[in-house]
Amino acid sequence: MKSTQAELDTIMESEVATLKGTQWGEMAVSINRFEPGADLSPLLAQVSTGSCPVPHWGYLIEGSWTVGYTDGSTETINAGEAYYMPAGHDRVFTETGCLMVEFSPAAENAAFMEEVAPLLAE
Repeated sequence: MKSTQAELDTIMESEVATLKGTQWGEMAVSINRFEPGADLSPLLAQVSTGSCPVPHWGYLIEGSWTVGYTDGSTETINAGEAYYMPAGHDRVFTETGCLMVEFSPAAENAAFMEEVAPLLAE
C-alpha cells in the first residue's frame, strides 16, 4: 500500500493545521502540517481523559514539536527525528510549525477522532 499526500483523505483543515490520512490494515497513517504557534493543549484538556489516549509513531520532516505528558515530562522532537509518543500526552505545540508522517492504531485513533470532532467543529 502507498499513497501520496494528495491522495489521502482530509481529516481536518483549519488555519493552524492540516491533517490528511487513511487506514492501512490496523494502522492509521497521516501526514500532518501544523502552522507556527499551533497548540493542541487546550483541545486535549477538553477530552474525557484529559489527554490523548492514542500512541503515535512518526517521523518529523520539518520544524519542531514539543510534547508534554501527564507525568510532567516534556520532550521536543526535531526535524529528522523518528519518535514514539505514548498515550497520555496532554500538551502538544509547535512554535516553528512542523510537518510529520504519523502512524497510530486505527481503532483507538478513530474513537479519539470521534470524540474530538465536535470540539474541532467549534
